[in-house]
Amino acid sequence: MFNKTSAALVLGLGLMGAQSGAFAAATSGTFNVNVTLTPLCQIVATGSPVTTIGDIALSYTAFQTSAATNSTNFQVRCTTGVSYGMALDSASLTDGLSGLDYTLNLTSSSTFAAATNASMTGLTGAGTTAATYYIHANIPANQAGTTPGVDNKLRTLTITY
Repeated sequence: MFNKTSAALVLGLGLMGAQSGAFAAATSGTFNVNVTLTPLCQIVATGSPVTTIGDIALSYTAFQTSAATNSTNFQVRCTTGVSYGMALDSASLTDGLSGLDYTLNLTSSSTFAAATNASMTGLTGAGTTAATYYIHANIPANQAGTTPGVDNKLRTLTITY
């Protein structure tokens, strides 16, 4: 049932509600977002990281009068602006089975060169744009060798950044 006391109570509550809107307030705070980037260099093939580089096959006949040569290439991508260097475990070698001397040349040039170069330094990462590098192998001419057969030697390329 509705009476004067109920009406006064409803009216009073309505006025309190109107007054509470007048006292509304807001506050704010600030915070930091700390982002840490860990640099990375990778050997990549078609944009995906890989751990192997294409093999280099060299075929040599004892006492041949010209060098046996071949090459492989690979790509490296590094965080933009990161300085890096690369090194082969060795660039002047003697094959254990065949006894043939050979050299490796680490370079950015696709043009074959019989130089002995085991490392490259002062390189700079370009982000998602990978740089292409080459390893040229050379068995000099006029070697006798010791034991015929096929020998596979695992070589290592290390990228330091």
